Amino acid sequence: MFRKKLLREALRSIWSQRGRSFLTSLGIIIGAATVVLVIDFGEGAKASIARQYSNMSVTTIFVNAPSTSDGQRSKMSYEDTIAIRENASHISAVSPVLSGKVSVVNGTTSEQINVAGVSADFEKLSKLTFDQGTFFTEDQEQSKDRVVVLGSLAAETLFGEEPSTITGQKLTINKKTYEIIGVLPERGGSFGPLSIDESIFMPFLTAERYALASGAKMSINASATDLVSIDIAMDEISAILREEHNISAGGVDDFRLKDMGSNVVAAEESARTMVLLLGSVAAIVLIVGGIGIMNVMYINVTERTKEIGLRKALGAKRKQILTQFLTEALVISLFGSLLGATLGLSLYPLMANAGLEVVHEWWGVLLAIGFSLTIGTFFGYHPAKKAAELNPIDALRYE
Repeated sequence: MFRKKLLREALRSIWSQRGRSFLTSLGIIIGAATVVLVIDFGEGAKASIARQYSNMSVTTIFVNAPSTSDGQRSKMSYEDTIAIRENASHISAVSPVLSGKVSVVNGTTSEQINVAGVSADFEKLSKLTFDQGTFFTEDQEQSKDRVVVLGSLAAETLFGEEPSTITGQKLTINKKTYEIIGVLPERGGSFGPLSIDESIFMPFLTAERYALASGAKMSINASATDLVSIDIAMDEISAILREEHNISAGGVDDFRLKDMGSNVVAAEESARTMVLLLGSVAAIVLIVGGIGIMNVMYINVTERTKEIGLRKALGAKRKQILTQFLTEALVISLFGSLLGATLGLSLYPLMANAGLEVVHEWWGVLLAIGFSLTIGTFFGYHPAKKAAELNPIDALRYE
């Protein structure tokens, strides 16, 4: 009964000064909304990273070909892949990748699509599955057969949203005709910098000879035999490439090695840093909101000094006065956190339109409310304590 009376009195006091109370709760509203969005953005980033790297094994190694410090282009080539395959004992699969956008024609449809020349090992490296057909073989690669495998979005672009069986049909790429031998299902993410869904794959030697011009990007993808062999495999690749490229001791490498684990760690670190930064902003906003609650509660205590003196003269105990004002602070915090959580949830469509991925977690809402109530309790306690400690005689004389 006492608690219900306290709550009614707190609501009555807040409603009588609803404009001031709303402005006071703005910091809590914005802070709670930010907490909800930060947590859900963080979970969305985790899901995005997991999906992006789901196409790769943890043993995957990327070899890129940047320009050297003196501006010379890398010498990385198909022959490097052969050298790695023959001499690296801790490599289970290796594939060159030559990629670039070219015009692809299907009947009257002409689109600029990414074409990637790879070896037969690429199927194993990227764990490909098929909706239709199969991947090309090593014999087809060595014979420079003009065959292609389509990613799901590339197939949709050329044949419509629901293509029927398209294996066996023909495409024209750089004025040459190619036969479609396989179509991949939608899988999302990427394999290193390469989007599987948006690409067309063909034998490396075919792409190098017929499809891709000199501006295409060259890289090598490899897989270590197991997790503990990654560092050894990277050392082997580095030594082989330095020898193949005639790089002397102390010379600058014209290639860069990176394992998939490093990419995942870097992506997770970036996402974690962003979440911590935004979380810090949310905490600061909530603390500012708590300071606002404290200031307003001090004003309320000053304005209601006579009321407090009268209550004490009529027998109200120190604990009752303390609880009354603390309840008002908590009600303001609860109102602000609920409104803030609702605001945060309502911003999901805007975040989606901005290209951000969010994954809703209910514990984020509970955390926002809990944190807001903690802030309200902490900053509301001191004004409530001041009210409880007022001398009733001095309070009744207060003008």
